[in-house]
Amino acid sequence: MIHDVFTVADGDVVSSVFDDDTDTWTLTTKGGETRRSRIVVSEASPFVPWIPNLPGRNDFRGAAFPATAPDPDFDPTGKRVAVIGADAAAGRLIGELTAAASVRVFPHPPRRFVATIGRWRRRHTSADVVSAPVDTLTASGIRTRDGVHHDADAVVYGTGLALRDHLPNDTLVGAHRLTIQQTWRDGSEPYLGVAIHGFPNYFLVNGPDTVRYVAGCLRLMAGRSRIEVRRSTQQVFNERLYLRGPRLRPRASAYEFSDGAHDDAYDGTGTLTVAGTDHPVRVRLTGHVDPIDGQYHWQGTVFGRLPADVLKQSREVTLAIAECSAPARIIEQTPQNTHSIAGVGAPPFALTDVELAVPQR
Repeated sequence: MIHDVFTVADGDVVSSVFDDDTDTWTLTTKGGETRRSRIVVSEASPFVPWIPNLPGRNDFRGAAFPATAPDPDFDPTGKRVAVIGADAAAGRLIGELTAAASVRVFPHPPRRFVATIGRWRRRHTSADVVSAPVDTLTASGIRTRDGVHHDADAVVYGTGLALRDHLPNDTLVGAHRLTIQQTWRDGSEPYLGVAIHGFPNYFLVNGPDTVRYVAGCLRLMAGRSRIEVRRSTQQVFNERLYLRGPRLRPRASAYEFSDGAHDDAYDGTGTLTVAGTDHPVRVRLTGHVDPIDGQYHWQGTVFGRLPADVLKQSREVTLAIAECSAPARIIEQTPQNTHSIAGVGAPPFALTDVELAVPQR
């Protein structure tokens, strides 16, 4: 039997596997029962808040917590609050904090300032946006790379999500048999906290707003067997700096309703040049044209260890693949001892024709 919609209660389902041939999910419960469903709506998120290992993080003496799991005992009244990263959860929290506290927002890769930030700052003067990147945390605040020290009583990390530890490989298996472990990058977010590229017909819910959003997506799906958020849509969502919560309003242009279009991607070997020294590496890369600035943004993962002393000299690198090369920047080291890399402009891998979907405003 194929259910139209199957709701996953926390802890009941131990395995969810998508079938590309039938556009259905096969779910296995703790008791060994197997069910098939066209749509899965899950309250059991495989994610936990991700906090980057910034220098001095353990030296900070004030309150510190992720925006996705705020401290219920924290009273912001009269406090100086630093928000690092400003993911969608932080965007929702900033509005609450500015009513009682002095709020300062710091960017963290891959989220970046865009043109709309200027308009936001003119309308919202109670939050200060710092353009310089974070260099280190201190006992009493944050020092940015321009040498300025910003005092803070609390630090909120709006830096996205990571996968839970020790997830079995068959916990969540999406299109083309790719597991969530193979597709996820630390610090990312599901699109609007609801949908994940590569996992069609699968939705996460964590409150009444997301339930209404999923219901809207199902209405968009009427008469079709498959809905999947576009890779470019999710990528742009994860690169924006949110100074207020994003609007939960389904747009058809954000989704594919059949087999997803080919994404520009490369998975293989390359040569990374750091401070004049070449390092053979394996990389997994993808990219998209950004509807915000019209430029091609590419990013991905460098597998294997890179010399820490070399990266201290420079994080500006060149990545070469076959006859192509491109300048890039090593963003950070992940808990899995890989490194995230990003660049803007022509990538070091061959491009296919790019289809750009710009949501209508």
